[in-house]
Amino acid sequence: MRDTSPALAPDTAPAIAALWRPSAVAAWSLVFTPAFGSWLLMHNWRALGQPQAASRARLWLGASLAMLALQLLAGAINRRLNGDASPMAWLAIAWLLLWLLGAAWPQWIAVRRQYGRRYARRGWNGALGLAVVLGAACWAAGVLLGALLLSFT
Repeated sequence: MRDTSPALAPDTAPAIAALWRPSAVAAWSLVFTPAFGSWLLMHNWRALGQPQAASRARLWLGASLAMLALQLLAGAINRRLNGDASPMAWLAIAWLLLWLLGAAWPQWIAVRRQYGRRYARRGWNGALGLAVVLGAACWAAGVLLGALLLSFT
């Protein structure tokens, strides 16, 4: 596979930026979706002084939020139609793999090349707390959407 990660020029990158560890971002995104990971990667790219890469991460964030909305709608429609399995599950897995290769991997490579394992790490409490709250809100929105579809159709 060809490496497409942005190069971090030593003279333009901060000496040591406080970052969320890219491999941990990818791992937590398995639980909290690529939308969560894209948000963290965007902030990491900003801390690294890479505005173009941060813009790409923002695009991944928008696309991941669109995918979540599509999953909520498809799940509600599936419940309304008494479907057994949603094909959206396969699409969600494909999206996760695409995100891991297209967004998370380039940052992991760039940080590893620039800093190795020596850089300040950001704490997880605030980010994970926000992910739990937003995840609960997303789940509640899905339940509400399903209930609305069942009651009005």
